[in-house]
Amino acid sequence: MPISLTDNVSSAENQQETPMLLSEDPQRLYAKCPTEKKITEEEAILLGILYTDGCLSKKSKSCWRFYLSNTSFKIIQTFKDCMIKIFGLDSRRIRIRQQIVNDKPFYKAVVDSAYCGTYLTAKYGTFRTLAFKGTGGEKIYPFARLPFTSEMDFHLISLFLKAAFSCDGGVNLYAAKSKSNYRFLIRNAYLACHHPQLQLDYQKLLGTLGVKSKILMRDNRILLQGEEGLRGFRDKVGFLDGVKFTQHSVFWQGWEKNEVLKLALSSYGNPKKILSFSQFSGQ
Repeated sequence: MPISLTDNVSSAENQQETPMLLSEDPQRLYAKCPTEKKITEEEAILLGILYTDGCLSKKSKSCWRFYLSNTSFKIIQTFKDCMIKIFGLDSRRIRIRQQIVNDKPFYKAVVDSAYCGTYLTAKYGTFRTLAFKGTGGEKIYPFARLPFTSEMDFHLISLFLKAAFSCDGGVNLYAAKSKSNYRFLIRNAYLACHHPQLQLDYQKLLGTLGVKSKILMRDNRILLQGEEGLRGFRDKVGFLDGVKFTQHSVFWQGWEKNEVLKLALSSYGNPKKILSFSQFSGQ
């Protein structure tokens, strides 16, 4: 079956494509994390990946399969490191494959493990967030909640959001023109998310860290705008170091997301400097 390559920001569409099993109880798709089982830093990052680009599904009656596909090798490597640190897996258990799609590298990581899958689903429930079709063909989102609250360690919330934004988020920084041909900059940070409840959860977690955001329901995005919003995001969340924009970014392909975020913030003092970039010469 051919691979349909999507950018990181839309890869949530590929997250869990297998249909919901008829035997699954939608109310069991989320299990509250027991307070006695504390979340580690690596676990917070792994959860950020699983709720966005990753997938955890049953391979057989007693075995679970972790699956991650991404155009960023940094995300793949971060997933591998987390699995090794959390579960002590032999690195050979994490199978990574590279393919060339549209003349660009595309990566897949797969782990089969009864123990690891059982541990995570017992602690958090499953990670399916995509909608499925009801009996009448209507779109139904599974019951899901992010396993973080405002009472939890802010550092862990930040790491979770950092991983999620690195997978399914990015920065918009480009030139636009008004009707009178006045050139100005569009600049914001965003997270793509289609699940209505998770949109609210992400916004609440950002607010817990003091970062203002709004939900664009028509675009299925959580948006951070203005100098205050972008600065708060940079200081409290940001992106994983080394994660770059891929081929679906018109202007910033190959640039680190944190670097473009830095440029966006610097533009508030000197927008002409950014508007003079070669990326915008034809605009």
